[in-house]
Amino acid sequence: MLLFAYDGSLNGDFVAHYAVRCAAASADKALWLVHVHEGDVHVGDRIQRIESECRVAGVTLEVELVPQRGRGVAALILERAERERSALLMAGTRLRPRNLAYLARTVSADLFAHAPCAVAALRVVHPGTLGHPERVLLPLAGHPRGASGALPLLSRLGAGLSHLHVLFVRQVSHLRFRSLNAASAERLLAEGRGFVRRVEHELRRELCERHFAMDASVVVSDDVPKEILVQAGRHRSRLICLGASERSMPQRLVYGNPIEQVLRDAPCDVAVVRSAR
Repeated sequence: MLLFAYDGSLNGDFVAHYAVRCAAASADKALWLVHVHEGDVHVGDRIQRIESECRVAGVTLEVELVPQRGRGVAALILERAERERSALLMAGTRLRPRNLAYLARTVSADLFAHAPCAVAALRVVHPGTLGHPERVLLPLAGHPRGASGALPLLSRLGAGLSHLHVLFVRQVSHLRFRSLNAASAERLLAEGRGFVRRVEHELRRELCERHFAMDASVVVSDDVPKEILVQAGRHRSRLICLGASERSMPQRLVYGNPIEQVLRDAPCDVAVVRSAR
């Protein structure tokens, strides 16, 4: 089941393309759209367009319009997420940043913090992608869990994934980076290649039914967000898929948070994904 928290905005319409495509690639081909409203519902025409897209994609759409009645939007959505703990809960970021933040202090951030199921928040930079990015960049942070944080979305992209580039940035301090010699750099790269090979094996095992090309690179840098953005341009990526944990989610320190930096400056769509608890 794919649960889509639809806010009725223009950005929500863009994210809806991803929700429909991911639902179409799921086994049950079902999409549950939840819209929380304050009173009169003015999203009928927008939801009709999503219904039409679902029909074309062979997706069964269930729409639930929930009156807010003084309660928090995130709390109402989380009540529904409790019923579908195996679902992927999809939502959007801000269309435009507030205080330099696309994700911090949003409903999506609350869903990341409290939802029992997997969560994906998307910032759509190029609406013409229509939820079919094809070329995806998967940056890794070197965490022992490998790529598991991004699998809830990657496994649902289906035909929307034709090429996956795995990127591992070996981060070093600014001081060390300036004095790094060739031998030390090669040692870091060799260790990184070993880690990436294990991740590639994991991805092929978990996504064995998907048909896509995959390659990888390892780089050493003192600025991970900048390197992600450079590599996204170099590989002509149309989606950056960032696996996230509670520790990496932006809260108060907005400007320097790596996730917010990528969201702010990305040349393509960005998905921030957290696996189920």
